Amino acid sequence: MIISTFESMVNNKNFRYLLVGNFFGNCAVWLQFVSVGWLTYDLTGSGIQSMMTVAIRAIPTLLLSPVGGVWADKMSRNKLAAVSQSFTAITALVFAVALVLGLVDNVIYIYAYMICTGLGFAVTQPVRQALIANTVKPDDLGNALALNAMTVTSMRLLGAVIAGTLIVYVDYQWNFFVETALYIGMTLLQIPMKTPFTDKRTSEVKSVYGDLVSGLGYIGRNTIVLRLMILNFLRTVVFTPILLLLPYYTSEALNSEADVGTLMIIMMGLAGVLSSLYISTFGYVIRKGFIGPLTLIGGGIVILTLGMSNSVWVSVPIMLLLGICQTHFIVSNQTLIQETVTDEYRGRVSSVWHYEQGLIPLSTLIIGLLAANPLWDIGISNSLIITGLFTIGLSSILLLWYKDIARLK
Repeated sequence: MIISTFESMVNNKNFRYLLVGNFFGNCAVWLQFVSVGWLTYDLTGSGIQSMMTVAIRAIPTLLLSPVGGVWADKMSRNKLAAVSQSFTAITALVFAVALVLGLVDNVIYIYAYMICTGLGFAVTQPVRQALIANTVKPDDLGNALALNAMTVTSMRLLGAVIAGTLIVYVDYQWNFFVETALYIGMTLLQIPMKTPFTDKRTSEVKSVYGDLVSGLGYIGRNTIVLRLMILNFLRTVVFTPILLLLPYYTSEALNSEADVGTLMIIMMGLAGVLSSLYISTFGYVIRKGFIGPLTLIGGGIVILTLGMSNSVWVSVPIMLLLGICQTHFIVSNQTLIQETVTDEYRGRVSSVWHYEQGLIPLSTLIIGLLAANPLWDIGISNSLIITGLFTIGLSSILLLWYKDIARLK
């Protein structure tokens, strides 16, 4: 059973290099999110400013990610990933040194740091996603994507724990030195990695704009891929912001401290890891295409429940269900896309899929402003109730409408 769980890693050192690097990278991202949020709050005393510093990282992702996808389809994906990761590591190191020297005395420096790391991420993420299919046999792709999803769920947990521990017991600058080390390790693992399962791709570059339009046209013509993208955008807009809003939610709705929010993250991360291991070992009990809309409805129910709850004993354990829903969605959705898209367009399609990373901070800010705007001041609980009802309703419509997706095995 253990061998079947890690089948795509057995006797495949190239995927092992990629997977361990993804562990490092995802840990660095979530360590950064938590660290920057608290650093900004301590510097400004503003919850809105804290959300803004995370949201501003979305700007380069939204603008540059499609271009990164074009480069991923036209250049060496290995070399491109190494360059972008090195840039991010240098940026984190410079920021850590600036903190040590006491130079970060204005939120504008944090904004600049987040924009620079967002630039690196906008290129790195679609490239590394495309590399998964280049390092494993087609038959192992589903297993590989399940294990890769585990890097996201487990490192979301570990990154948050490392960030909180260092903030409490040491100081902020050490968070960013650790982030630097994680990106360096990620880059070093890129050096010996090969891509034996790469299809022949054209190296002709008409123009970045032309190739980008070609990639978007490919998505637009492929109804299956387009609908899978729409489902993923919905998942991102309503699910992931919950994690970044937990300090606000636990304080206002649960009247609790940060330890409750940390416990909620742990529950979601634990469910995600166990779900990833289950999928990589046993596969799916229902059709992959049916999982997406179904887990969106399940996640909407969780968000609605969180909005209606003022009890720690309800809000903490129900995060297990959110972790299960999100992990099953991500793995099934990515697998269907990777199985459908040809390697010639894989980088560009992956970059559009990862547009969701740019939407995370923006949707967090929107939900936060919906809750705290002085014009209506409905509070975080009512904001989550509205979000949950919207998700359940729209997901139910898409389940009935996207019958071609629901039939995919």
